[in-house]
Amino acid sequence: MNVVILDTGCANLNSVKSAIARHGYEPKVSRDPDVVLLADKLFLPGVGTAQAAMDQVRERELFDLIKACTQPVLGICLGMQLLGRRSEESNGVDLLGIIDEDVPKMTDFGLPLPHMGWNRVYP
Repeated sequence: MNVVILDTGCANLNSVKSAIARHGYEPKVSRDPDVVLLADKLFLPGVGTAQAAMDQVRERELFDLIKACTQPVLGICLGMQLLGRRSEESNGVDLLGIIDEDVPKMTDFGLPLPHMGWNRVYP
């Protein structure tokens, strides 16, 4: 299987690559349209803010490439948010619009955002 991780410039590519490799695949990291469009599975990772990520997508000329993909795409973290229409982050950021939904601001419930760490999950 031809697995590609899209190099958006705003992701921890080595972590994603290692995770995929642990499952027996040898992913390629690329932003080359010839490589990306031929992938059987495409990973779209992302870390940071929606605005910074979309700036990288535009700077690297990935906007049309991502929208042209017809294979299954797995958005990870910010990568999943980028597939939406618009983010409430940073006073509103236009996203890729592949999924016809907006990305609302998270409710903080009195906790600091972003929230990182371990919590107990109850059934």
